[in-house]
Amino acid sequence: MDGVRKVADSGRTIVCTIHQPSSDVFFLFDHLLLLKRGGESVFVGELGERCHKLVDYLEAIPGTPPCPKDQNPASWMLEVIGAGVSSSSKNSTDFVKCFKESEEKRILDAQLDRPGLTRPSPDLREMTFQKKRAASSMTQMLFLLKRFNDRYWRTPTYNITRFAISLGLSILFGIVYSGKSYQSYQEINAGVAMVYMTTMFNGVISFTGTLPISFAERGAYYRERASQTYNCLWYFVGSTVAEIPYIFFSGAIFTIIYYPSVGFTNVGSGFMYWITISLFVLMQTYLGHFFIYALPTVEVAAIMGVLYNAICLVFAGFNPPAANIPRGYHWLYLITPQKYAMGLMNSLVFTDCPELPTWNNETDEYEGGSGLLACHELTDAPSSVGHTTVKEYVESNFGYKHSEIWSNFGYVFVFIAAYRVFSLLALRFINHQKR
Repeated sequence: MDGVRKVADSGRTIVCTIHQPSSDVFFLFDHLLLLKRGGESVFVGELGERCHKLVDYLEAIPGTPPCPKDQNPASWMLEVIGAGVSSSSKNSTDFVKCFKESEEKRILDAQLDRPGLTRPSPDLREMTFQKKRAASSMTQMLFLLKRFNDRYWRTPTYNITRFAISLGLSILFGIVYSGKSYQSYQEINAGVAMVYMTTMFNGVISFTGTLPISFAERGAYYRERASQTYNCLWYFVGSTVAEIPYIFFSGAIFTIIYYPSVGFTNVGSGFMYWITISLFVLMQTYLGHFFIYALPTVEVAAIMGVLYNAICLVFAGFNPPAANIPRGYHWLYLITPQKYAMGLMNSLVFTDCPELPTWNNETDEYEGGSGLLACHELTDAPSSVGHTTVKEYVESNFGYKHSEIWSNFGYVFVFIAAYRVFSLLALRFINHQKR
């Protein structure tokens, strides 16, 4: 309270709500608004030195006991008006009526009735503001970027949980798929399933993890935006940027352990794999932001997220394979974000074959080609599949084509941008505050 007193002495107005303070604290205040139960005014005015004006006013009311010299004036005034915790008898005096008829009330009304306070003044210009917000756009942006970064740094459980799950998934799938060659019909299907499961697990975990932390921040955003503290655009920018380093670090933890453990060796493809899975997790995180901003509660957002992701997983091209999706549902396959992320990652590891080998009918075997995984012959395939390579099987059955890597990369960015635009619109136009 000494610090508050110093701020007031510098010429600034401080408004405090206090409940039966000590005498030392009470003596620091200049003015008092004393309310009784129901919010009616009992006293409004200057306290004076050691609150003598308040004490003199209350003692002048008939039936009010005098204030003992050794008693805290704050406790005494509450006992007098019947609001004290140890009051043994109730005073029948109507202190609200006494105040309305007092000289203090007449002085207060006269001060408030001056032109320019409670009524317009012909001599004073209308107060106008040149800017909607006190801070510049750059200040708002820098403040919110720092605020989100500080919040993430001071909430380690959110990101440590994400890092731990990424580490656990990489070790688990690295052990299960260690030593696989992905050259047989069974192994290549298991390999595509592995990419599918690891991608979806990482994405869904990030989606569900961001819901409660984004919801906890939403209430403060509503209050601060209502007071025009900052533009919602800069809040949006802060929430967008803060996630990126943590998600890419989480993706690096996963890829560095998982990628070589399951038998993938191409370093360049491994780097792209890290970028792709990080972008997919980022996409799912931004989807969680959108649902939190657009929907009323965490529970509703979680249910809608589960429903949306369940539909997307069906049309991601793995189960059922893209070749088996009915024509009438093909449009759903084309607008599913997971399809493009899955296509990217599977193309990087299972369809990278610059020069396909040729089939020799005389020797019944493939000739030529490179030693890359995708160029190998698919073994133990059913007769309905025939002789084919790993690359040809993955591209024809699942639709994950190596020639579409860069277009798939572009579509991933398009969906990330779309989720952010939807989030910005929800921040700007949707308000779930009840009061």
